[in-house]
Amino acid sequence: TSKLQQDASSRLGFNVRRTMGVAQRLYEGVEIGNEGTVGLITYMRTDSTRVSPDAIADAREYIGKLGAAYLPAKPNEYAGKKQAQAQDAHEAIRPTNVRFTPESIRRYLSDEQFRLYRLIWQRFVSSQMTPAVFDQTTVDVAAKAKNTYDFRVSGSVLKFEGFLKFEEEDKKARAAAKA
Repeated sequence: TSKLQQDASSRLGFNVRRTMGVAQRLYEGVEIGNEGTVGLITYMRTDSTRVSPDAIADAREYIGKLGAAYLPAKPNEYAGKKQAQAQDAHEAIRPTNVRFTPESIRRYLSDEQFRLYRLIWQRFVSSQMTPAVFDQTTVDVAAKAKNTYDFRVSGSVLKFEGFLKFEEEDKKARAAAKA
């Protein structure tokens, strides 16, 4: 819950109240054409990192369609804080069905619902993707005059987007919209 609130604030400009109100509506259900009313996300008042094996399998199937390079050999696992079993009764916040991509249901959602759902959907799918690969370069420069000066410059270049795929697509879309 806290991570959802932080991400919604920094990426979408939503305050806590707005985030949780929109999330509640996504959880309770949205009318999706012939599907009827569909709860689009799992319970949003949890900090659990646990995800059902079926949801992981669905995400991995989707990722496999993006390309073999995006799919790790085995599912990614995340360790959460040690919690009492009662506190871990719910799964992590995730889409209830990966096949409801944000774009496929866009027309049924308000702008704020779409933006928050897309954030949740992308974060969940990304959590099961391979890591990004960067080329890193570091240059150390030592200059001696009256005093000794040491400078370090570092840079990195993205070689394979991996789990950053959706963020890179969003950056390209924003750049295209500005042009």
